[in-house]
Amino acid sequence: MNLSAVRHLSFYPFVQPLARYSARFLLEAAAGDLLACELVWWKRSLPNEQHRASLSRGLSNGAVEQWQAEVCFPEEIHYIKYAFCLTDNEGKQAWFNSYGMNDEFNPSGSFELLQVNATDVLSVPDWAKGCVFYQIFPERFHKTGPACDGLDPWDAAPTRENFLGGNLRGILEKLPWLSELGVECLYLNPIFEGDFNHKYATTDYLRIDPAFGTEADLIELVEKAHSLGIRVILDGVFNHCGIHFPPFVDLLENGEASRFRDWFYPKKYPVEIDAKCYECVGDYPYMPRLNGANPEVRDYVEKVLLFWLERAHIDGWRFDVADELDRHAVTRWREAVKRAFPDALLLCETWGDASRLLGPDGFDSAMNYLFRDAMVDFFAHDSIDAVALKTRLDGMLMRYPREIDHAQYNLIGSHDTARFLTEAKGEKWRLRLAMAFQMLFPGAPAVYYGDEIGMTGENDPGCRGGMAWDHQDTELLQWQKDMIALRKRHPAVRLGSYRVLAAKGGLFAFERKLGDDRVAAFFNASDAIEQLDFAETGETVHIPPRSVKIIEV
Repeated sequence: MNLSAVRHLSFYPFVQPLARYSARFLLEAAAGDLLACELVWWKRSLPNEQHRASLSRGLSNGAVEQWQAEVCFPEEIHYIKYAFCLTDNEGKQAWFNSYGMNDEFNPSGSFELLQVNATDVLSVPDWAKGCVFYQIFPERFHKTGPACDGLDPWDAAPTRENFLGGNLRGILEKLPWLSELGVECLYLNPIFEGDFNHKYATTDYLRIDPAFGTEADLIELVEKAHSLGIRVILDGVFNHCGIHFPPFVDLLENGEASRFRDWFYPKKYPVEIDAKCYECVGDYPYMPRLNGANPEVRDYVEKVLLFWLERAHIDGWRFDVADELDRHAVTRWREAVKRAFPDALLLCETWGDASRLLGPDGFDSAMNYLFRDAMVDFFAHDSIDAVALKTRLDGMLMRYPREIDHAQYNLIGSHDTARFLTEAKGEKWRLRLAMAFQMLFPGAPAVYYGDEIGMTGENDPGCRGGMAWDHQDTELLQWQKDMIALRKRHPAVRLGSYRVLAAKGGLFAFERKLGDDRVAAFFNASDAIEQLDFAETGETVHIPPRSVKIIEV
């Protein structure tokens, strides 16, 4: 037994409260090292009344595997002591507690779970688990209404400076189309008054940008979306603002005497539009960082969050550059939002491991770029094989509790990446397989506007072209509709378990299961036919090259 690989801590995420009377316990060990693992627990005041629960083997990233068990207690959890009994492949047993490994059971040094409070319980909105998202870059999706001056033609090459005229009423007009596609939630890039066509340099958080419409337009859009069963979340840019945000204008004008000086991170005076004068996101001087440690800033952001939840009845927020936000501010904002709107989704942007950002005192889920990177490497670039794909995906799923895994925003492209079809050098079979994989994998699949009709584009600004309404790939669109429909037919795909059936070369197969509902998917990204014995049906599955075979059991 590799003793150094065994790991458990008596707090989140190794102990995940599911309610005040139940919790999930996780233990890590070297992959393939244990034959069995058992949790032994007792009440601190009743040391002789021991209870046992078997842990089941879970995911493995190739080096480490998880063992876990969900335990229901006869009363609210308090003063629980516990240890683990481990059995290796040769049948030898050892006891693991906070002191380490022991040959015999010894209550001294046992782990202890003192209390579970209501706020310790992980709570992710049920509607977000397995939800089908659709991301819209408002300036480029659809425009309607009177013609405006200064706009480029709709099919003009996208740049960081040009405007095409997309607006909220344009999105409203296309809601029936989105409903037919099967979309369940819209994520809109920033719509508040701001500089540039992307609006990530906000100047007024309480006003819709006039180029997009009015507050009434947003309210009507959300109402109509809700009537079609589509939710709406907005992009909140609270890590930074634009240089025309009034408090920053005051800092520019009044320097050290500005009453908003502590809203930002000035480095020297006088303050000029220069990254050397203040902290800014990406060292980009037109986006100065907001000081989330300042109580006034925290109050202001809280006001904005609640204002639009109340006024427009939106369903949540996506937080831009969330991994640079003040963590204590995030906890406070979560408490304020969840107190008034417990079902609101708080989605964060990060490009790597989101573990430190998620949980009972953080965000509900994250933009899962780890998933996107794996899809690009396996399906678009052929730079990893199925074994490496399994290692990466299992390792990704192991990072988060199951409830969060089911709500992870699984994207294959966004406004900040090259489009998937461009990554795949125009080979549409690669995009079709990635679409199918995305729709069948655990999490909340997210379609980036235009991918479903075959749009291409290099990274920003190339990926932000006007929606190609007049040049739709109808076969690809139907494929996307079919994959979404298949997902929505099966509870197993939305919330079921996940088990890898095969991973070798270009063949990757997995199964989703919930009760009697079961779906198996066999992906062949190679140029040769593959076959696999499928025990559940007793048949040999033949998967043609560059295809996916889906069996609905």
